[in-house]
Amino acid sequence: MTFVPGVFCDKKEERSYWFLFKKDKVLYFGKDNDIRFPELLSPSELGLKTTEPQFIGTIDGKSAFTAQVFDTEEIYYNCCGVAQYTYSGLRELYTQIGREMFTIVGRALHICRWHESWKFCPTCGAPMEDSKTERAKVCTRCGRIDYPVLSPAVITAVTKGDKLLLAHNVRFTDGRYSIIAGFVESGESAEDAIRREIMEEVGIKVKNIRYFGSQSWPFPNSFMLGFTAEYDSGELKPDGVEIDKAGWFASDQFPNLPSFASISRALIEDFKEKHPAK
Repeated sequence: MTFVPGVFCDKKEERSYWFLFKKDKVLYFGKDNDIRFPELLSPSELGLKTTEPQFIGTIDGKSAFTAQVFDTEEIYYNCCGVAQYTYSGLRELYTQIGREMFTIVGRALHICRWHESWKFCPTCGAPMEDSKTERAKVCTRCGRIDYPVLSPAVITAVTKGDKLLLAHNVRFTDGRYSIIAGFVESGESAEDAIRREIMEEVGIKVKNIRYFGSQSWPFPNSFMLGFTAEYDSGELKPDGVEIDKAGWFASDQFPNLPSFASISRALIEDFKEKHPAK
């Protein structure tokens, strides 16, 4: 599969890929490992009315669009009463669609959500319109230009010898543990944000911070910067606000972990590869 990002559709296909969302849930056909996204002339083929479509690029040369389905639309059933399609959260589909398609649909979700929420100029209140030259919104009155919102965040695998720091966030409902993450504040470097977040959330200092990789994460609009670091000093003490439990875990002691869709799991798997269970 070859995906080429794009802003403008310069050719009309007989059929195009459509990534259609109801709130943050995407429409798909099939089940299990046969998940397919619709190829349509228009969403009206499914009896759906949508917001203004946005072109996101091409998949193997075929155009791809995204749009929001109006909340009033109901799922279409065939004559036997079988639903023709299903809506699901994107994260729940990761194991069936794989990383490449997950990234494409994530892009579609981000662009769709941004397009629908950025209707009026934050400066003067006038309507915004799509730029004629790039992926941006332009104010029809004052000319202000705004781009899709990305919020930089850092996420860090902290090691202490052959153990990894894992923490339980109060928002996790399934006993899941992950590594420490947080948004970068104005004026901070990524490294400064790492030191601050880890100190604030679990009360320790870290050293030897190294870049690992990055991931766009459309939940809702994060740009995750992954790092590794080593324990320096201090005693683990969860802040009780965001983090209520934290500990050092060897590879054979890991609790419930994040999905393989996330860079957090990639960092954890990297640790496991370097520190296999004994």
